[in-house]
Amino acid sequence: MELRVSKVGEVKVIEIQGKFDIESTEEFETLFQKQIESNPPIIAIDMNKLEYIDSSGIGTLIKSLNIIKNNKGNLILVGLNNMILNVFKLAKLDMFFQIMTNDEFQKKFASG
Repeated sequence: MELRVSKVGEVKVIEIQGKFDIESTEEFETLFQKQIESNPPIIAIDMNKLEYIDSSGIGTLIKSLNIIKNNKGNLILVGLNNMILNVFKLAKLDMFFQIMTNDEFQKKFASG
C-alpha cells in the first residue's frame, strides 16, 4: 500500500493505492492521526487507486470515522470502484460513511 497526502481546498486528502489490509492498517492509522489536527477536520480518503480492501482495512476506516466524529469533523470516501462500493453497500456501511464520486467531490470542494 502507498499513501499520499494532499489538499483540495480546505480538505486534506489521503490517497490509498494498492491493497488496504491487515499489514497496512497501522501505517494508515499513524498517518490519519497526524491529519486530524485541524479543527474541525475534514478528511477525504481517495480510493481511486485502491485495488483491494479486507475486513481489517474496513475496520480501520470505521475506527477513523469514529475518531473524526469525536473531533466534530467529517470523513468522506471518494472514488470507490464498483467492487469495493458493493462491499460497503452489502455491509450497509454506505449508511454510515459519506461516499462521493470524484465529480461530486471536485464540485463540492475544489471550487470553494
